[in-house]
Amino acid sequence: MLRHYLEVKAEHPDALLFYRMGDFFEMFFEDAVRAAPLLEVTLTSRHKGTDSEVPMCGVPHHALEGYLRRAIEAGLKVAICDQVEDPAQAKGLVRREVTRVVTPGTLSEPGLLEGKEENWLAAVTWDGERGGGAFLDVSTGQFFLRRWSSAQEGADDLRVFAPREVLSAEGAALPEPIARFLEREAACRTPLAAGRWPEGKRAVELLCRHFAVGTLRGFGLDDKEPGLAAAAAALQYARDTQLSALGHVRTLAVRDARDHLVLDPTTLQNLEIFRSQRDGGKKGTLFGVLDKTLTAPGGRQLRDWLRRPQKDPETIRRRQRAIAELQEDRLGERVRERLPALGDPERLLARAVLGTVTPRELAALRDALLAAPALFGELVGARAEMLGEIATTDVLGALSAELSRVLAEVPPASLADGGVIAAGVDEELDRVRSLGQDSKRYILALEARERERTKIASLKIRYNSVFGYYIEITKANAHLVPDDYIRRQTLVNAERYVTPEIKELEEQVLSAESRQLALEEGHYRRLVAAVAAAGEGLAQLARAVGQLDTLAALAEVARRGRWVVPKIGTAGGPIHILEGRHPVVEGTTAEPFVPNDVELDGERCQIVVLTGPNMGGKSTYLRQVALLVLLAQVGSFVPNDVMLNGSTSQLVIITGPNMGGKSTFLRQTALLSLMAQAGSFVAARSAKLPVVDRLFARVGASDNLARGQSTFMVEMQETALILNGATSRSLVVLDEVGRGTATFDGLSLAWAIVEHLHEHARPKTLFATHYHELTELAALLPRVVNRTLAVREWGDKIVFLRRVIDGAADKSYGLHVARLAGLPSSVVERAQEVLANLEAQEYDLTGQPRRARGESAPAPPPVDQLTLFAPPEDVIAKVLRDLDVDQLSPLAALNLIHSLKARLPS
Repeated sequence: MLRHYLEVKAEHPDALLFYRMGDFFEMFFEDAVRAAPLLEVTLTSRHKGTDSEVPMCGVPHHALEGYLRRAIEAGLKVAICDQVEDPAQAKGLVRREVTRVVTPGTLSEPGLLEGKEENWLAAVTWDGERGGGAFLDVSTGQFFLRRWSSAQEGADDLRVFAPREVLSAEGAALPEPIARFLEREAACRTPLAAGRWPEGKRAVELLCRHFAVGTLRGFGLDDKEPGLAAAAAALQYARDTQLSALGHVRTLAVRDARDHLVLDPTTLQNLEIFRSQRDGGKKGTLFGVLDKTLTAPGGRQLRDWLRRPQKDPETIRRRQRAIAELQEDRLGERVRERLPALGDPERLLARAVLGTVTPRELAALRDALLAAPALFGELVGARAEMLGEIATTDVLGALSAELSRVLAEVPPASLADGGVIAAGVDEELDRVRSLGQDSKRYILALEARERERTKIASLKIRYNSVFGYYIEITKANAHLVPDDYIRRQTLVNAERYVTPEIKELEEQVLSAESRQLALEEGHYRRLVAAVAAAGEGLAQLARAVGQLDTLAALAEVARRGRWVVPKIGTAGGPIHILEGRHPVVEGTTAEPFVPNDVELDGERCQIVVLTGPNMGGKSTYLRQVALLVLLAQVGSFVPNDVMLNGSTSQLVIITGPNMGGKSTFLRQTALLSLMAQAGSFVAARSAKLPVVDRLFARVGASDNLARGQSTFMVEMQETALILNGATSRSLVVLDEVGRGTATFDGLSLAWAIVEHLHEHARPKTLFATHYHELTELAALLPRVVNRTLAVREWGDKIVFLRRVIDGAADKSYGLHVARLAGLPSSVVERAQEVLANLEAQEYDLTGQPRRARGESAPAPPPVDQLTLFAPPEDVIAKVLRDLDVDQLSPLAALNLIHSLKARLPS
């Protein structure tokens, strides 16, 4: 056994080897030492204390999935070497084989997968100036190729799709961004030796054989493009690990970035589309708000629509029309009532093809197919094209009928438990099953027949482990024993006999269970093969379920939030949002509420008398008014308008206080644009949105210490990506660019960035900043406008109105926010003193602001030394005389004017 273990381990050196021994999967040598602490099992040994000591550990076979999860989450691979022979019938060593290799990128077990997320296996390659990446989800059969013209594009794709495992050719030279991702960020990297990495003609032949085609041109692929090697490597690796032909992988799509709105990893992160920056979870994300899907295919479809929003206006409008119709006449509600019964036919198909589907999973597929006609029947007569197309989906009646006929209504978890096949399918199966379950009845019937035949009333049929079944007759009745009885044992008072009939019955009874399991396995395998043969139909049905679930979820979210259909304009057209709201901040869980107006001015209308019926809403209206007043002062969400165009307001500079809502306003605009292109309704009173080609969001501060990159370096890299990639059809939101360095450095960079966005790419841009000097650009550049967040002051307190208005702010109210945050009052008071000095332009002899408490005024300087305490007119005159106007930049001129003006007495 140990020799065989070592032989198998040599074939899978990079995987933990789970070797089946009885009721356990055992690990030995280095695998045991490595796995024991990870799996939290006891490390023991054989031949302990001798030179032949062998470390070992094991896990129960029935708890395999839980231990696989731990290994996979640690980025490890597991080779499962299982018994493929019945130990009771084995002669010598029970035959064992590796039945599959479980890796992070090739999982298919439902318990190891997140139902609403894909599980991508990626393969990457690079050839000169271009490269390609292949992405395969073994659990669903999705397979697509990405062409990369730059290494950064490849690294971005890997971050966006977040594959669980990435393949590359061993020793291959990959460009720095991709190589850095594989080294530092990939969840699991698997280098493949040259013999396992198909290239050139070999890669083309492998793909053509798999898809049964003579050429790949039908997939839009050229035989010489580098991505084919990656696609062939991913497919071959998955086939090798699953020991399957992967019949459910039926096509290879080519995804071109020009087909959809491009979202880079930074934008996805900053806008918190899928993962919260706070804890990495779903809560507090756009996906978390929109995901009211009720099936796993629906969740995956929604994720794909958000990751790749559409650029085709007609596709967007098709989705809008479907969502609108689902809101009519409770259609969406009826659909959502039926959706949960559909489960996840896509992954069940994959399990059938891989040969790992369980009886209960087949029963779930059967129930899904039985529920499909009623679900799609709800859509008969629908006006929206998408709903009409979904209504015509083939519900696979023949497969549904076969599953219902053959499969038990409630099958056991495992085929080995028996009882998987329904009664009436096979007469022989019914007989052996009855024999196994009712053996006592058969024995009693035989006993009664023999008593009748022999006329021996005391005749009994008994059983023991030595003789099996036998007939026992007392010696007093020995003269009545028939000639065909065969004596087996003589006792003091009785004789024991057997007959051919009783030995045949014994064999049938004792072998009934194994015979039953063999017959059931035959029917089960044929049933699984029928499911696999219906793969194309099941895949289409799963796609229809995913689309319908996503549309119904978006309809439900829109209904709850009172969202509106955005008008989709031409590419490059204006953005006009009236009373837009942040879909995540606002929240969309409340049921629709009938709005009402309130007007109290203290003069014309001071007191309002309300009348009306009981249950009419008077009390609700009164509470509503009081709550709105309260919420306005503690920070409730306030809707705002957005107007961006290419002529008068291409770039909006937004100033205002900390906590005033600038970042929320920026994210809100970007999210509404993304949602519109995904086909969703939007949180606004009305919206007209163009199709944008790229969406860039640089919001918040982050660093990457593992790469040796400071917060400011990351900020500049993200800004560089925007400046180099934006076009006139892009939407850019920038928040506090330049704040990670010295004030003048940051202000200078922010100024130059605004000028570049205005003069070169000309994307529609929202630019939030605390550099109030930038507001001067509105007077210098024709397409720059100023907006600010309104506040109200009462003494030393402020209320954030969160209303975006025309104009520019002149301060940021940072000290007020510091007080709200709980800073010690002594710190806030001292900061107020320093701020007062700075704002009063109070300087010392060196021209630096006075900051120290109680600093006495300096002695008057010599007459010939110009100081900041000379008469302001003399200072200004001296500065202007010495000024070289030809060398003065616009930014320096504005800063100089601001400084000189501040020195003049008010």
